[in-house]
Amino acid sequence: MPDQSPPRSWRYPSAAWAIVLASIFVTEYTVMLALPRLMPRGHPLFLEAAVDSVTLTLVLAPIMWVSVVRPLQTIIMIRNRFLTNLFEHVESNKKQVAHELHDGIGQTLSLLVSGLRSAHATLTDPAARKRYEALVQLAQTALQDVKRLAVGLRPGLLDDLGLAVALERLAEDVREHHPLDLTLEVSEIAHVRLPEAVETPVFRIVQESLANVVAHAHARSASVALHMCAGELLVEIADDGRGFNVAEHRARALGRLGLLGLYERTALLGGHIDIRSEPGKGTRITISVPTGGRR
Repeated sequence: MPDQSPPRSWRYPSAAWAIVLASIFVTEYTVMLALPRLMPRGHPLFLEAAVDSVTLTLVLAPIMWVSVVRPLQTIIMIRNRFLTNLFEHVESNKKQVAHELHDGIGQTLSLLVSGLRSAHATLTDPAARKRYEALVQLAQTALQDVKRLAVGLRPGLLDDLGLAVALERLAEDVREHHPLDLTLEVSEIAHVRLPEAVETPVFRIVQESLANVVAHAHARSASVALHMCAGELLVEIADDGRGFNVAEHRARALGRLGLLGLYERTALLGGHIDIRSEPGKGTRITISVPTGGRR
């Protein structure tokens, strides 16, 4: 595994900045002493200032690159690698738990429901039959809950049939369990399979956005539309809810409304996200990501 330790200049930031400041001082002091002796007599001041600026820039540019820019690039690279690995690990765990719920508890509950139905036919006491009917209904509800949890953790349709079908199932679940008039437009990607590294984050982005709509927006209607355009996947999510102040939430409450995950997933795909909202005027989220993965 590549070394992901921070650069030395960032292990000791005080020393790094002391070197930068000392370099600025020494360079400027040397230039100020040398220029009057090197420049011809009667030279204009702007010429001396120009030479001073150019010399200072040429000397300090490599120092600033090594001391500031390269460490920042390394830190950003490490951060993106960490987040990518984190999201992949979370998705792997979700997939494993979903399989265990479906193939383990789900199968057990299915056998329980089947057994209760068989036993129900042998009962003659009306009171006992009524109790068994209640138990069958309870077992069926538990089975449906387990299946819904498994789909929420990792929809098998996403792996088997792709993003469009998985989003259609997600929209059905939202309509079934929440009083939201939700429209979904995925016809442009209905027969398109994108890389898993694109489909999974996009599905999570839509899922998280709809969860925000249901939990916070108090919306009556919402829409989700996906379009293909010039090698990019465009995702538009809109609602007529109460809206919010985007700048305020980015500054102090980014994670509370689940927006942080949207920004992070989009950035890791090399995409762009635009969130527009005003109090009382709903919210519109527009995301564009390259269909081949990160650029």
